[in-house]
Amino acid sequence: MIEMIGRTVAAVLAISFSVSPSHALPKHRLPSGYKWGRCLLIVSGQTRISGRCSYQIESGGDFNIQGPRQVFAGIDYPDTHSGAGEMSKDYWADVYKDGDLWAGYANSDISETHGDEHWEDLRREGACYIGKDVKVCLWR
Repeated sequence: MIEMIGRTVAAVLAISFSVSPSHALPKHRLPSGYKWGRCLLIVSGQTRISGRCSYQIESGGDFNIQGPRQVFAGIDYPDTHSGAGEMSKDYWADVYKDGDLWAGYANSDISETHGDEHWEDLRREGACYIGKDVKVCLWR
């Protein structure tokens, strides 16, 4: 009887810990100035980021978003202090003010660390910046 109670308690504890909110998402440290938010990145009809993301907002409103699996130099891998050592594990995008207009760029492949897709003439609609074939949204 005691053995059965012990197994029942162990099973209840295992279930409790497995559905506990603190265990739902792994802890992931962010670089200084980054925060967690919600993002949407759609390029040419492909949804690349939808939901949890990290972001950084610069003075003037420029911002960048990173998918939730993104890795950061000096946190997730050693900082080589050069572009050659950079890593990427998720999609990302930058949106910035270009004169009187908004523009942006992003990676088209998760492993790419450089922005090989560029957008011009983005228009702001609420929390989103929309252009030809792209929609980038950030909710803090």
